[in-house]
Formats: sequence, structure tokens, C-alpha cells
Amino acid sequence: MGRQDNCSVLSALDGPPRSRLYGPVPCEMGTIWTESLTSYVNHLGWVYRVSPRELVAQELVPHVAASYSSPQLTAFCRQTAMSLNGNGGLAREWSTLLERLTGQADLHLLTLYGWIGNLSSRGHLRAMPTWCPVCYAKWREQGFRIYQSLLWQYQVVTICPQHQRRLETRCPQCHRPQSVITVNRLQPGVCTQCGAWLGAEAETRSERVSEDETVWQHWVIQALEELFRASFEASPLQWEQFFTGLAPYLQEQGAYSRLERLTGMGRTLFYRWQSTPLAPYSYTPSLETILEFCYACGVTPLQIMGNQLASLRDLIQRGIALRPARPRRPASARIDRQKCLELIQAILDGREEPLSIRQLAKRLGYGEHALTDHFPQECAFITKMTQEYRKQRQKQRLEQACDQVRQAMMTLHAQGIYPSHRKLRALLPIGLMRMPEATITWHEVLRELGLDMR
Repeated sequence: MGRQDNCSVLSALDGPPRSRLYGPVPCEMGTIWTESLTSYVNHLGWVYRVSPRELVAQELVPHVAASYSSPQLTAFCRQTAMSLNGNGGLAREWSTLLERLTGQADLHLLTLYGWIGNLSSRGHLRAMPTWCPVCYAKWREQGFRIYQSLLWQYQVVTICPQHQRRLETRCPQCHRPQSVITVNRLQPGVCTQCGAWLGAEAETRSERVSEDETVWQHWVIQALEELFRASFEASPLQWEQFFTGLAPYLQEQGAYSRLERLTGMGRTLFYRWQSTPLAPYSYTPSLETILEFCYACGVTPLQIMGNQLASLRDLIQRGIALRPARPRRPASARIDRQKCLELIQAILDGREEPLSIRQLAKRLGYGEHALTDHFPQECAFITKMTQEYRKQRQKQRLEQACDQVRQAMMTLHAQGIYPSHRKLRALLPIGLMRMPEATITWHEVLRELGLDMR
């Protein structure tokens, strides 16, 4: 952006006089599937047919307190911009700015501030965007706009609640993470690094999710939805109520020891909860820690805020856990390294046709993440080799198509027949003459034969 033609595009597409930018309605606003603020920024760029990163540089950055050089802005858009989805000062500044520039109200609801209120801003969000490939595929099939849900960006959320599939963190083709604010002008749902489609059908292989993790994730989603509903229907949540509501039960005789045994959390943690929570420089637990505690105790954060704690008191007095502590993600399954290395080496030596990592994983019977975790360097080489192989195959196919056009034209000319486009379409495979390269070859051969174009 910054060129005159891009500026004129933005000026031509400006919204009503009251807003600098057009203000599209965010996806699923007011529901647990609400769009994230960074997804909204990307969509705003695509609405204007410009790079979202260029839109940020020209239309948003001049209005924020921080200043960014070009390298700083690039680094910000690749990763740091994830904090725009949080509940800190940066998220509030940018959501307020976007509300003013677009005329679209309540964009703070696309951030965690509109979801979890004034809890500490640290430790809630993932470092890089994640997505459900099945959601992407279904949305495209149904003609819905593809976007990144704020729910997926929670660090504590690891599976899509709709498809019971682990969220993806890397492109299946180039195996690189996604930029938060993209630089490309491509359609949404494609890799910000290589342009590959990120969607997948439900039947495609994915990393297995254990039953214990599924139960934990269902509870997490329900607890988050409860918090979201409460925050959406009233003012943003004030977490002082959580700590003040819990304090009397922590003061009961032997409560620390029993809670340590029930939850698997050290008693030091509960001592710190007794300090002045949410005060400047005081300790504040992350949302994930709070959810782990509530899960083990059979209560939700909102119930503690509402002083609905009869079940918690009974639990502390009995000292018997209602359910196991939050399940930890299992270690990567053992893989046959020798078997994997034999096929990988055969591909690298040219004894086997190059395969994508997805094809390689399917052939070996393992998950893609298992291969990239165990053989990162080899997978990087294979990915590069496969990309070059596909480019060569594409080049060969184009050359063969052009040869077919040339030979067909020479045959027709030798028979005294003018090699028109219509004649060639009848002789050659369907669709071949729609290729730009075929048309270029047609023009070249006409000139070589000294024929006029008819």
C-alpha cells in the first residue's frame, strides 16, 4: 500500500461519511464461535482487495500509540499481533480504534476482554493461530465466510468441539505456522506462507484424541461458554469476586492439604490466592490454572463468583475427588525409526517418487506431527524436494500440451486445412486449448507457417 492506485481504491470504497472504513459484520458475534479481532482485520483487508498487512500499515498504525518501523511491523503481524485478541491494553486500544474507523460497535467482543474481563492478560492465548480443517472445508462447501474463531486461539482449547478433532497449528504442505496478520491477498483459509488450502474432510487422518482429554475439553468449552454468556449479558467479568468467594473455604482447617490432594496442585498456589488478587504486581493465576482447579473440584468459575459453593465445601470436608485431575497430553507414540528412515532415505536418494509429508505419514501409518517431531530436518528436505518435483511435473505437462498443439497444427496444415482454434479444440483433449500456454503456442506456429489469424 502507499501507492496512489491503492489509495484510490480505499477512497473509492470508503463507507458512509461517519466511518473511515467499511464495517463488515463479524462472524458469529454474540456466540461462543465469535470471530477473533485479528481475523476481522484480515477480512477487512480482503474486502478492500489489498493485503491485510498493508491495510494495517496505512489505515491503523498511524492512529495507535506505538510506532513501528517496517521490520517491526512485519514481526508484529507475524506473531505479536495475537495479543490483539487478548484482554490487555493493546486489545482494547485496537478494538476501540477499529470501532471508530469502521462504525461497527462492540468489536471488543472479538477479544478476550469481552469474554473473561479483567483477569490477568498473560497466558491465555496461543503464540500462533490454530484452526479446524474440517470447519474450513464445510464452510467453503456451504458458501460461508471462512474465519478464525476466537475460541480456537485459547491456549487451553486443544480440539474443535464440533468435530472432536485436534486443532491444527502448522500447514500440512510446508509445515510452517501461520502469520497472525497475513501479507497475501489470497482468499481466507489458505496458508499464509505457501498458499496451500488448509481445509480437510472429516475422514482424513488426524492425531487421536483420548477419551479423558475429550471429557476435559467438553468441560472446558462449557465453562468458557458460561463465562462468555455472563460477560456478554452484563458488564465484563470482575475476577475479584472469584477470589473473595473462594477465600472463606480456603481458610477452613486443613483445606490446603485436602485441596492439594484432590487437585494435584501445590498448596503454595492456594496460599498465593489468599493475597490481594488483581492488585498491581500481585500474583494472578492464569485462566488455565483456574479451570484445572475448578475441573478437579466439580465447580465452574462462574459458580464460585456467584457464591454457589455448597458442593465445593462438601468436597473439601470429604476429601474425595469427584474426577481425576486434568489429563495431560500423552507423549508421542513410539514409531519405528528404522522403517521411517528407510522410506525417507529412498525418497531423498530418488529411489522413490517424492511424497508430501501427509502422503508419507499415511503410507507409514503415523501422524504428520509424529514425523515432523522425530525427523524435522528430513521432513524439511522432503517438502522442498516435493515442491520442486511438482514444479517440474507441471512444467513437463505444459511442454507436452504445447507439443500436442504444434503437432496437431502441422498435421492440419499438411492436409491443407487451416489450423483454427475450433479445429484444434475438436482434435485435442478437452480443456487443453483453454490453457494460456496453448494459445501462445498457437500464435507462434501461425507466424512460423506464415498464416493470418482467423
